[in-house]
Amino acid sequence: MKTAIYTFIGIILLLIETVISPHIPLDVLKPELGIPIVLYVTFFLGAGPGLVSAVCIGLTEEGLSGAPNGSLLFVTIVIYLIAVFMRRKYFVDSKYTFAYFSSGSVLVQSGLFAALTFFAHGETHGILNIAFYMIPNAIITGFVSILLFTFIGRLNNILVERS
Repeated sequence: MKTAIYTFIGIILLLIETVISPHIPLDVLKPELGIPIVLYVTFFLGAGPGLVSAVCIGLTEEGLSGAPNGSLLFVTIVIYLIAVFMRRKYFVDSKYTFAYFSSGSVLVQSGLFAALTFFAHGETHGILNIAFYMIPNAIITGFVSILLFTFIGRLNNILVERS
């Protein structure tokens, strides 16, 4: 039940991001909203629910973007696999730790996407653009993931009170 709710929240956030981002004048202020949801589900609900969330959010990102086919799904699955490994090594105990992991995941996602673009298509003109926006997007995503962590924590309290 929680997996479906969190994945649905992630898909809604991706839809909102897709609608709002063309109207934001600064490209720096566009956070990645799918990766924090995948990380939260993987860290707090387990590897199985994390895989479901990663596939659903990756497919939604594929449908909403103009990126090469399969690239965003591949990158989301790789981030999920890294999160499964990190889940056993590190403990996420606060929203700030979660923000660090979210920001780091956005950096890894951008690097993987740039490498995938270079090796699959031999394109280098987009790599400078990705590198330029990597750090600002990671910082903004870190701040947004603090809000997401707080929101999901309150949602957990509501769900626990109901049952």
